[in-house]
Amino acid sequence: MQLIVPPQGRAKTCLTSKFLLITKLTFFLILAASLNISAKSYGQLITLEEHHAPLEKVIQDIKAQSGYTFWYETGLLKNAKRVNVEVENASIHSVLALIFKGQPLSYTLIDSVVFIKAAVKTNDAAAIIRQPIAAIAGRVVNEKGEPIPGATIQVRGSQQVAIADNDGVFSMDSVAEGSVLVISSVGYESEEIIYKGVSPVIITLKVYSSSLDTLSVSVNTGYEYIPKERATGSFDYISNKTINRTVSPDILSRLQGVASGMLFDNSSGNNLNISIRGRSTLFANTQPVIVLDNFEYDGDINNINPNDVESITILKDAAAASIWGARSGNGVIVITTKKGMYNTPIKVSFNSNVTVTGKPDLFYAPTISSADYISVEKYLFGQGYYDYTLTDPSEPSVSPVVEILNDERNGTISSQQANDEINALQGHDVRNDLLKYFYRKSVNQQYAVNLSGGSKVQKYYVSIGYDKDLSTLVGNRNDRLTVNANNVYSLIKHKLEISTGIIYTQTKVGNNGINPAQIGGTSVLYPYTQLANSKGNALPIAQRRQGYIDTVGDGQLLDWNYRPLDEVKNNDNRTNGMDYQANVGLRYRIMTGLEASVKYQYAKGETDLRDFGNLQSYSTRDQINQFTEITPDGIIYPIPLGGILYLDNSSYTSQYFRGQVNYNHTWNTKHQLTAIAGTEVKDLSSGSYSNTYYGYDNVHGTSVPVDFVSFYPNYITGIGQQISNGQSFQGLADRYLSYYLNAAYTYNDKYILSVSGRRDASNLFGVKTNQKWVPLWSAGASWIASDESFYHINWLPYLKLRATFGYNGNVDKNVTAFLTSKVNLFPNNIGETDANIINPPNPELRWERVKTINFGADFRLKNDRLSGSLDYYIKNGIDLIGHEELPPSTGISGLINFMGNSANTKGEGVDVVLNSQNIRGAFNWSTSLLVSWTKNKITAYNAQVASISSYVNPFGITPKVGVPINALFSYKWAGLDAQGNPQGILNGKTSEDYSGIINSTDFNNLTYSGSTTPMVFGGLLNTFNWKQLSLSFNITYKLGYYFRRTSIDYTSLFEGISPGAKDFDKRWQKPGDEKITNVPSMIYPADYYRDQFYLNSSALVVPGDYIRLQDIQFSYTFNKKQLGKTPFRSIRIYLYADNLGILWRKNKDGLDPDYFASLYDYPPSKSCAAGINIDF
Repeated sequence: MQLIVPPQGRAKTCLTSKFLLITKLTFFLILAASLNISAKSYGQLITLEEHHAPLEKVIQDIKAQSGYTFWYETGLLKNAKRVNVEVENASIHSVLALIFKGQPLSYTLIDSVVFIKAAVKTNDAAAIIRQPIAAIAGRVVNEKGEPIPGATIQVRGSQQVAIADNDGVFSMDSVAEGSVLVISSVGYESEEIIYKGVSPVIITLKVYSSSLDTLSVSVNTGYEYIPKERATGSFDYISNKTINRTVSPDILSRLQGVASGMLFDNSSGNNLNISIRGRSTLFANTQPVIVLDNFEYDGDINNINPNDVESITILKDAAAASIWGARSGNGVIVITTKKGMYNTPIKVSFNSNVTVTGKPDLFYAPTISSADYISVEKYLFGQGYYDYTLTDPSEPSVSPVVEILNDERNGTISSQQANDEINALQGHDVRNDLLKYFYRKSVNQQYAVNLSGGSKVQKYYVSIGYDKDLSTLVGNRNDRLTVNANNVYSLIKHKLEISTGIIYTQTKVGNNGINPAQIGGTSVLYPYTQLANSKGNALPIAQRRQGYIDTVGDGQLLDWNYRPLDEVKNNDNRTNGMDYQANVGLRYRIMTGLEASVKYQYAKGETDLRDFGNLQSYSTRDQINQFTEITPDGIIYPIPLGGILYLDNSSYTSQYFRGQVNYNHTWNTKHQLTAIAGTEVKDLSSGSYSNTYYGYDNVHGTSVPVDFVSFYPNYITGIGQQISNGQSFQGLADRYLSYYLNAAYTYNDKYILSVSGRRDASNLFGVKTNQKWVPLWSAGASWIASDESFYHINWLPYLKLRATFGYNGNVDKNVTAFLTSKVNLFPNNIGETDANIINPPNPELRWERVKTINFGADFRLKNDRLSGSLDYYIKNGIDLIGHEELPPSTGISGLINFMGNSANTKGEGVDVVLNSQNIRGAFNWSTSLLVSWTKNKITAYNAQVASISSYVNPFGITPKVGVPINALFSYKWAGLDAQGNPQGILNGKTSEDYSGIINSTDFNNLTYSGSTTPMVFGGLLNTFNWKQLSLSFNITYKLGYYFRRTSIDYTSLFEGISPGAKDFDKRWQKPGDEKITNVPSMIYPADYYRDQFYLNSSALVVPGDYIRLQDIQFSYTFNKKQLGKTPFRSIRIYLYADNLGILWRKNKDGLDPDYFASLYDYPPSKSCAAGINIDF
């Protein structure tokens, strides 16, 4: 660990200004270079001077200068005449005409491909024209004109087959005129054409309408591109079409329901957001690695603009992900941004949409009604519950109803007046005030424009995006500006490639909104609370006794009332963020099939949080009043009059360097070897610091010095206390050194073997070399069985089988091998400076490892009616970080959570992807179904717990051997007795000894319901196309899991900690109710153990299974034919609706299982969006 002290004052401001200036200058230089080079070189001319040179050599020179591809049969150029040519800045057409003049050859130029074949003699022309059998050549491309390597061209009814090369070019001999050619490729719809005797032919294939692209052409691992049909590992590929189907401003939410094995956990209070193939760690990092353009991304994932993303690859098993080594145990998400293309004119694309989201459904939360809450207060008042509190004239505060009842008892007001005031409150619901004054419909606007293109020696992409989000909470907003620019330059006859790139994000977030959980301040937000009067003027919520506030200090103190409605305008809370990445790469082709590359990336992110409360804000007034001293000589303000400013700065800086060698060689047409080997270094430094400024003048930027050391008497209690300084400093240095290797051997295009290995070292781990370094590896094999000569399953023309085995790693950055501590900056109450041990030394600390075995199959039925994949995996966690018991002799046993490699887990699962083409023709209907099944259990864990109550704790994880990581345990429920008391089981017998049950160490007193994580989940996407119209809807589901719903907690209700659950009206009230309800009776005084037993009993466990209509999308595309002579290539208008609701749920309480953790946990509201996408 290393403490990073940040720069202060003006030095920081200058550094940030210079940094932003460098960013802007770099971006505009790249933009200028892009447009300048494109303008000069797109129509690049050719210069040659050759005398008596072989035609093949001249062709190679032209190819190097132009970037054009030449296709011809081996040996065709042997009889060609030598060439004499001398041209300068000549066009490709004129040069070709010169070198082929007088040759026994002819050529055809289509796009950037030159087809060469033997010339036809004039006197034989007629005979040849009459010849029904001829050779054919052509090229297979996609709808963008890009080549499709590996496409299969077959003459129907014969064994005649050709395979397109890397440029999409193919040839076939002796094809009869009128023959039907069947062209197919993985990830594309098959096409049939009639050969009319004309060669060459250009064949365009359409991408499968399935948006899941499970059989896409190639995937990006972050280190190399691998054709999926040649891969042994398990990948998911998400295309640009799928990414752009939704409109959310963050990239990860666009993956929900379209990526197999990926589970989104939306429940509150759970740090686990995304998991890939389940969880295989206990307390370490649970999130997958995010890779952006080949480097691990250390910034905020919300900074990535989805409009810049071309595709996403999800690496799931060891063979796919182990190349990322010690960080890949939770899977890897590889994000590839858009790039330009060589030999492509400038293309401009504009995308804009507006999303409107409704106010949240505050009535979803099952809270107690105002009438019921008041009835409880009357009951408690009659029992004398508030009597002691009412003896203190200052604090704590009591509710308005209790104040009214007390005034009535004291004779201050009459009974009739008390009843009238209480009845008025009884008919009020604070949620109506919240919806009226604190919430609004949110409006999110997205604007994105990009341009791309390239010449023969350069390609580029530049984009600018702006997002403006006015959130549902009044006072909250989020603005984001993104800039992305990348260039690739090809030099030295295409041997050297230089790439540069910049991604810059700037965010401005306003956080002045107040949610219901905060509005009550130090007291609960009573159900009948009034936030404004009939004229809309703000009303106070008592934080102390109202009578005390009205008279304290004889008017010499600042107004001590808290009015939530005024706080939005009296506070200026904002967060400004900046994220910057710049990279440069060199790739050199040493020889055919052998390349070397180096890449470097520098990234920096900074977040500045600024919370300012002016003198009218309650927080400022409250702090000033608490320290104010009223003396005969006047008023002393230890906290000066003025605003209070709290600043917090967090930042990170990362540097990556990677050197890599790529090898790709094919020999004897049957053997192919691809391999990469390299090393990389990463240095990540992160830190934060904070400070508080008192008496702050927001106009002039000045503050007043404050004495943080002295003790001042609190105005209310008289107890001495120090003024909070708000200062903190922390930092982390995280360094990695890695070596890696990945190789694949392919025989006869159907047998593939792969191996990979990686060794990582980190400064976080043990002093011993075998702990600091960890070797991780994988091996895999695949077999395209359908390519065998003995394979004759006509209904299943494509079948590929896969198997992999290997190890991935994981790391917990909060645990290190070295002693770390937190030093308190100011003396304690005895005048000494102290420090707290955070992490004891552990020289034996090792990386977590994840062992994965995967068996898979990819298949495609006849005519591509059904295609997909099936994977079964075993995923075991080894040496996982967990709690360990320390010997008492250490002196810190029981005081510190010591973490070491003390746990193991075992998991398994199945991923199924099915894509079907249900209807083809003028009207198309396709379906994509994702089904994932996963489970896990803990197989080893050393730490012990003091009582079984640790296992029912709703917060965090308490591991138990033999059950899932997210196991749901509850106290056994035996119903209510005749007096409405809850009953449990203690030592096999019915019991009401709640303390005995909770503090028991006998695990048999608990019942296990299942996992809180769904065992089965997935999505069903249907897409309908008719002409230019498209309609799709996505249904997601989660099955096979449980959650414990909230219910009435009498202790919290009485103490004013919680407003109470709606179950209050279902409570036991009279004998016999125990037969129709499980909600205990209300007793006085409340029994904490009784409440905790009930709240954590199996009576409240409900199934979480549901099916949800996630979204619907509709679009219409105007194509070039419809747009005529306009400058537009296409215009797409689209509508989108999200969060449309649950279609079916297994629980009978009407709860959304994704949103149940608290009384203030609301499901997201429905949203509707409209947008337009224009391509120029």
